[in-house]
Amino acid sequence: GTVSSMNPEPAVALHANAKVFEAAAYMAAKRTDSVLVVGDQGQLMGILTDKDLAYRVVAENMDPKTTPVSEVMTANPVSVTTSSNATEALNKMVAGRFRHLPVVESTGSGGVVGVLDITRCLYEALEKLDRAYESSRRLNEALEGVEREWSIRSGSIGRYAEVLRDQLACPDLAGLLASQSSSPAVVGLRTTVLDATKEMRDSRETAVLVFDTDPQGQTGGLGSLAGIFTSKDLVLRVLAAGLDPAVTTVVRVMTPHPESVTGATPVVDALRKMHAGRYLHLPVVDELGVVEGMVDVLKLTYTTLNQM
Repeated sequence: GTVSSMNPEPAVALHANAKVFEAAAYMAAKRTDSVLVVGDQGQLMGILTDKDLAYRVVAENMDPKTTPVSEVMTANPVSVTTSSNATEALNKMVAGRFRHLPVVESTGSGGVVGVLDITRCLYEALEKLDRAYESSRRLNEALEGVEREWSIRSGSIGRYAEVLRDQLACPDLAGLLASQSSSPAVVGLRTTVLDATKEMRDSRETAVLVFDTDPQGQTGGLGSLAGIFTSKDLVLRVLAAGLDPAVTTVVRVMTPHPESVTGATPVVDALRKMHAGRYLHLPVVDELGVVEGMVDVLKLTYTTLNQM
């Protein structure tokens, strides 16, 4: 199929001269995490995401009311046309590890049409994955029946069934966390939004976990998990609201008591939970509720796509 059959989200477009504050207000009003930046003729010039606003505006202490989006956008982004091949578009996103891919007119005018979000594209693929798992599970059960009937222990069918079972093992979050080299960024309730965003940028993440600072806590003196502060919160509750990141504390603008998952949660189940709740991040806790890490929708998406 073509890109137009993937139903791109309608474009939220802003002129390159618009100020960052306007972009944040636009993103908040439209409940989106990216805007396309266009020139005088409506041609695509760049893309501005909530991550760009975190890393390039707030963490750099730039003034959102005077900074034009052209200074902080990702210029000349990779894009596709409405008539581009859908698989090629998905491959571009995977190769570049983009979450958003601008879609422009195929007529040559370069006018913007919309944006593909790889996480949305994934949910159709997940349905196919579910069907594949179900048919493979039935095959596996049939092979087990053959094993029992023929009392095969080390024969070729037994070995084949073992390999098949290994391939069917849906990856869980514990495996993903083990492959991550660093722990999630953490801050306290009284940390300023400015400092929390710098932590975000330094850890190359788009969220930080917020702990109360009870020294009696069991999590290495951090206390217990009080909330999560994400680049989405930054746009909606700080920039669009006109608050000053240097004096606003995260306790005022974080998402309190976030839902969490355990290391045993399969990756696809975590993705479904995120889709249902419209979360982009989930803390991972052990059976005692102690935080072991954090996963984000992009990493889970690529982990799942690699299994398919």
